[in-house]
Amino acid sequence: MNTTRFGVASLSILASLSLMACDSDDSNSSVDGGGNNGGTDATGGGDNCPSIPTRMVVLGDSITACVGVGGKDAATCGPKTFHTSLSTSYASGLVYENVAVSGAKTTAVPDSQLATVTTGPGHVMVLVYIGGNDLQPLLTVSDEQADTRFTQLKIDIREDWDTIFSFFDDAANFPDGVTIFMNNQYNPFDDCTARPPNLPLGLSTRKNELLREYNSFMSDMADEHTNVIITDQFTSYLGHGHLFEDASCPHYTAGSAGWMNDLIHPNAGGHANLAAEWQKTADIWFADCQ
Repeated sequence: MNTTRFGVASLSILASLSLMACDSDDSNSSVDGGGNNGGTDATGGGDNCPSIPTRMVVLGDSITACVGVGGKDAATCGPKTFHTSLSTSYASGLVYENVAVSGAKTTAVPDSQLATVTTGPGHVMVLVYIGGNDLQPLLTVSDEQADTRFTQLKIDIREDWDTIFSFFDDAANFPDGVTIFMNNQYNPFDDCTARPPNLPLGLSTRKNELLREYNSFMSDMADEHTNVIITDQFTSYLGHGHLFEDASCPHYTAGSAGWMNDLIHPNAGGHANLAAEWQKTADIWFADCQ
């Protein structure tokens, strides 16, 4: 998201991903991300090593489709990097299946992406990064309108996730079980209200707060399931978005790298951070396997 030429027409695009989907000092850090560690705590799978996956299925939008960094199989693609790391650390021979679709909203997962997932034996790890495109309409309206729409949005997203959970919890589909890695969303504008260079405006305080509320909402859903854990992609990304060089912003640190490839997508450094946070989450989940 380091593009330098944006006209006023870019405002709608800016809005579309400032709350960002594209989705911590630790992967279970929750204060800044607006949520907690999700469906399990830092003890991972408990006293015994949880099931080791034979397949990793990736769902979501352009972030997990790795737009801007070479595509789903590129070495710089965050999900692929995580797959390689997971294969080395816990799940030798892990199969990688990435069916994420650029531009997808949450409803696209139950409506179309689940149909592309192969069912059958073998424990499956499902990595889902979705939601930023759902948040886009909130950013082109007033703060008051955004609050109203956000209430309905949570209802709709909850229904979609209930369908996703039901699909993967069905033993007829996956007799050996599924582990789901959910994600919260990073903020490409660094949780700051300053105007980024060459962009028409920044985000209001309320629009930044809405992202935190969305992240808390995702964590609350994850908490309801023992086979779900959520990765905090929000916290460690702060200070690396479009305003990483703005000393007026609260998360500014001199010398920090920018992780945006364009208005919407992470660059290779951003994808490396996504993968690192997923690996931290895996280390929590598989703690008893070491």
